[in-house]
Amino acid sequence: MIRTNIMASVVVGFTAFAADAADEALELACSGFMIEPTAVSRSPRTVQLSIDPGEKVALSLGPNNMDARVVSDNQIQLKFETKDFIGEYFHYTGDLFFIYHSGHLARLHCTKGVG
Repeated sequence: MIRTNIMASVVVGFTAFAADAADEALELACSGFMIEPTAVSRSPRTVQLSIDPGEKVALSLGPNNMDARVVSDNQIQLKFETKDFIGEYFHYTGDLFFIYHSGHLARLHCTKGVG
């Protein structure tokens, strides 16, 4: 009886911990380069990315903050879009790409634990 109660408490505790972790937004700091269409010049780029489990993506691009619409999300890739670009974040590698409608490409690498 006691053993059953202890196991039930452990299972409930782990379940509550997992639910709390899943409810928190994933905060990422990303840095890399904007690549010009001619592939000659590269300019540094820094982005703060917040991925909410409720399928919301928020971006901080320096002075500009924006929300993005999630197109798809699976174990490998999160794809989202704004009025200026399509974003692709790869969960396993931390790579983030912005494909701009203007023809520019930004390639960044993200690390967890912003702020």
